[in-house]
Amino acid sequence: MRVLLMNVPDANVGKTTDDWDIEATDIGVFPPMGILYLAGAIRALGRHEVKLVDCILDRLTPEQAAQRAKDYAPDVIGLTVYTPNLYDALMLTRSLRAALPKATIVWGGPHTMLFPAESMAQPEVDYLITGEAEETFPAFLDALEDGKPLDFIPGVWMRKGAEVVNTGAPGYVEDIDKLPFPAFDLVDFKRYFSAIGTGLPVGTICSSRGCPFHCTFCCKPYSTYRSRSVENILAEMELYHAQGIREFFFFDDLFNASAKRVKAIAESILAKNWKDVVWSFRGRVDAVDEDMLRLVKKAGCRQILFGVEDASDEGLKAINKKISVKQVFQAMRLCRKVGIMTSTNWIIGFPHHKTREDIVKLIDNAVAIDSDFAQFNICIVYQGTAMFDLAVEKKLFDPDIWRKHALNPIPNFVEPIWEEHLSRRELSELLKQCYRRFYFRPMSILRKVMRVRRLSELMLFARGAMTLLGIKGYARKKHVQGQESAAR
Repeated sequence: MRVLLMNVPDANVGKTTDDWDIEATDIGVFPPMGILYLAGAIRALGRHEVKLVDCILDRLTPEQAAQRAKDYAPDVIGLTVYTPNLYDALMLTRSLRAALPKATIVWGGPHTMLFPAESMAQPEVDYLITGEAEETFPAFLDALEDGKPLDFIPGVWMRKGAEVVNTGAPGYVEDIDKLPFPAFDLVDFKRYFSAIGTGLPVGTICSSRGCPFHCTFCCKPYSTYRSRSVENILAEMELYHAQGIREFFFFDDLFNASAKRVKAIAESILAKNWKDVVWSFRGRVDAVDEDMLRLVKKAGCRQILFGVEDASDEGLKAINKKISVKQVFQAMRLCRKVGIMTSTNWIIGFPHHKTREDIVKLIDNAVAIDSDFAQFNICIVYQGTAMFDLAVEKKLFDPDIWRKHALNPIPNFVEPIWEEHLSRRELSELLKQCYRRFYFRPMSILRKVMRVRRLSELMLFARGAMTLLGIKGYARKKHVQGQESAAR
């Protein structure tokens, strides 16, 4: 069968602030790892033809995407759906159904695990494949083509007459080492970028899955942590390296869960004698030490992205982060000592942020911690989190707010936030202060300019400044021009 996998557009994603949301594309355009892994798994079995369309990368409307699909004439179309892009997913699905009335349309992704019945309430959706689908989706395709029952494939939701039924727990891959590598040749992967990268093409790698921690604001499908072997990771890096890729980003939720594993990866990179390779990863501040940092720096580690979230020990305890402010300062100090750049993530609008002064103190500490980059967000209260349960208990909003949206999605859905103490408007204004106070400091600007080594980096720097000033279109255009110049 001909299979088309699609990364859904993001033109109407949920809104957090009144007037100043930083869009996903303002911090980079990242490859759709889920469907790239899925494409690799389908193709590895050799039975079905697979194509991929990234609507975000190509800025496609639902109608344009449906026309591309029609040109390919697939038998099955698979969409990865996240709750924030639900409206776009539904509009794309309806356009696909109009253009290809005989195609089988399948939804997967985190939204379908949270809201399977609501997803199946959309008449244009034929099936759901919930959970990790690298094993279950190819089995589903085989059964569909052979006309066999689907009952023994985990995580499938389907209609039997007027009834919606499912085949049990979502799919789960125990041994992620055995998964084929993502099918990056199906997209123009050199067009993906990170706003805090070098501006050169990046090889994105997921070397592990899951997170064993339980932060109160985080909604995650799996708590079990599974990691790939060092040999498997290096084999994927070699494929990129052979195509001229010299920058890598480990996109794991938690890359440094094991210091031993991080050191083994660094030592293996050094053994390859890749003098021109640089890489970054996402990790925790309590899982770094000077010996590890010196080793990864020697192996080409350029930057570490730390999820800090709050700036007081009381706040960190309240969200169950299980780190301390002292550990944050220590991690930043060590990284600067060995020459590794840092980025920190912060969240405002937690339940314990009761006054403007609480958030001003967070900004003060973020500035004092002085990472090279920082990203700030207003806390969204997602269903499936401990924070959502507490908000419902306090009657801060309709307990069915997410379910109603799942049944009848609207464009730019105003996502629920914690407004017990500070309003959405107040948090929106404070979010602006966070960004502008952090980035518009003379020493911070000078440090970033002094690190610029190529035109592509300068274009990213300009893009970030324009975004913070609210001139997004100009910044995006300049980034594209910079990429084209770098390519030449």
